[in-house]
Amino acid sequence: MSRKRRNPLLILAGIAVVAAAVVGALLLHEPEPPAETWEDGLHATVRIIDGDRAYDIELTDFPVVEGRVSYEGPEMVEGEVNWKDPHSYRGVDLGTVIDETIGLENLVTLTAVALDGWHKTMPSTALDEADACGRVILALSKDGETGDAWDAGPLLVFLPEDERFSNQDMLDALGPEYAHYFGTSPSTTGLLVKGVTFLVVNYDGGALPTLLDL
Repeated sequence: MSRKRRNPLLILAGIAVVAAAVVGALLLHEPEPPAETWEDGLHATVRIIDGDRAYDIELTDFPVVEGRVSYEGPEMVEGEVNWKDPHSYRGVDLGTVIDETIGLENLVTLTAVALDGWHKTMPSTALDEADACGRVILALSKDGETGDAWDAGPLLVFLPEDERFSNQDMLDALGPEYAHYFGTSPSTTGLLVKGVTFLVVNYDGGALPTLLDL
């Protein structure tokens, strides 16, 4: 029995259909965009002090982390919440910085210290993204402003998943001992440490580092 001769046009049409299907599948799986990087010329250094050891860390060596958050201020009128305007931040994950320097397993508390002496201490558990304060970052940018246009960085910022850092979140994550208070009223806004220069590991209550220690 003779074999039927195949029509070349039908073969070409079939190939075209298969090729179109392959291209369509590829379009559904486009490559991931490259990770965001810091702009050229931006630098921010913090000094991690762990007992007698000190490490100068360039924050822009770490990946960019972005988030938006509104902080709750102190209760000024009984029964009324005091939410502040939300802001967007870009920074680096504080837990990653500590883990890659001394290891999180060696951390009990971490104290962020500004040159003007303002400081806040948090338990190591605060660096666990699963708790109420969310992701803790050192922000180098606020609402798109960075470098000379924004001189408050590195800024200690808490980024809960719901983008609202409430006073109750602060109490749950840090405990009453490390929460900030305005008078007797808890207030998350006091945790916004501007110009973080030192990160003191397991602070024992002694003298804090100053400009003279740089």
